[in-house]
Amino acid sequence: MQKRAHLMRLVADAAALGIGARFPELESLAEEVVPEGTNGALRLTVTRGPGARGLAGNGSGRPTVLARFTPMELPFPMQPVRLGISTIRRNPTSPSACHKTLSYTDNVMALREAVAAGYDDALLLSPEGRVACASAANVFALFGNLLVTPPLSEGVLPGVVRGWLLAAAREAGLETAQESMTPERLAEADSLFLTNSLRIFQPVREFAGQTFDTELPAALIGLGKTLLQGGFDD
Repeated sequence: MQKRAHLMRLVADAAALGIGARFPELESLAEEVVPEGTNGALRLTVTRGPGARGLAGNGSGRPTVLARFTPMELPFPMQPVRLGISTIRRNPTSPSACHKTLSYTDNVMALREAVAAGYDDALLLSPEGRVACASAANVFALFGNLLVTPPLSEGVLPGVVRGWLLAAAREAGLETAQESMTPERLAEADSLFLTNSLRIFQPVREFAGQTFDTELPAALIGLGKTLLQGGFDD
């Protein structure tokens, strides 16, 4: 499930940062590291490889690839979360907002801030105060039959599950839209949920003083089961 889409994104993001990762090598390493029939999370990290010291130093031309697999059972759906607005803003002009990188300092601090305030996760806004993303997940809001998520222009990381859901939701009878939203608009939704490859679709039970229905609609349950049953890369 999801392997090909993630490897393709890793190759593309590495190329955008000037790192020449190769799909066949990454795929071979992923198959080697993940035990047959085991559920869990695979993390592949690609760096520019050995080279000169300094920010502008060039690598050797051959990247360094690190792999780590963590066995785990992931319930679906996961327990609902309370979402709090972070004081840290998402920078839409930053390469680390557009590409999946190791630059997680803002996300880590935003999550710590949220937990210290009694929440489970943080909502990061754009510099203009519009909804961007959670600390490590994309944000979706359901208004009736319309599924809405912020556009990439708000500093949203193009999550793999996000992209898949936008394409697949129509087959499940849902309309989709990418729209800029204020926190006030987000709080008007019938339900909210967060997406990434481990959470799949995680309900939000509280945000901005509002409580939400945490039972995922049947259409989303069906889509989540499709992912878990290996239908992601079809």
